[in-house]
Amino acid sequence: MARVQKDVVSYFPHDANACTGDTLTVLQSRFDNDGYASWFKLLEKLASTEGHYLDCRNSTKWQLLLAKMGVDELTGVEIMNLLVEMQAIDKDLWDSKVIWCQNLVNNLADVYKNRKRKLPQKPLITGKKSITTGKKAITTGNSTQSKVKKSIVNKSIYIPYPQFPNVNKMTEAEHQKLIEKFGEEGARDRVENLSLYIASKGDKY
Repeated sequence: MARVQKDVVSYFPHDANACTGDTLTVLQSRFDNDGYASWFKLLEKLASTEGHYLDCRNSTKWQLLLAKMGVDELTGVEIMNLLVEMQAIDKDLWDSKVIWCQNLVNNLADVYKNRKRKLPQKPLITGKKSITTGKKAITTGNSTQSKVKKSIVNKSIYIPYPQFPNVNKMTEAEHQKLIEKFGEEGARDRVENLSLYIASKGDKY
């Protein structure tokens, strides 16, 4: 039986002067060491994932990515939005909660050349919410199980700001940590940004 070919790599180029580049300069300015660590942990995850893209429409995969990056959801969304602004990840795909870094894939050209294979192509989102990668379509729409979970009433819901009711999974302790780190106004701004992001996707936090 022929060996299954996978589009993953066990390493990727890490420039010794990477921290002087625009992306890391801005990330570290905004998020300190969390910005540096999050960027390279994201690249590690992309490099080791089939096709070199992450489908964050899957809640479990998104939460695992946040855990790997070591940041909460508010910070994770802010980092992704900043990466879009810096053109470090693809804007159109991130609008659909899919992460793709073309520069990372381009830097893997020698790897795939040695494998005598073409570079993985940027995925496309079809009208049926499937991802097409040139190999096959992968359907990743919400499952019935996830819809059932959303219908369950949680009597211990904590809403930090009544004007942003769609941010309803933050604990009081997480809210307090935001206030301690950014102040009351800064915490409110971040919750508002997350609320706008959630509303734009039609999802709940």
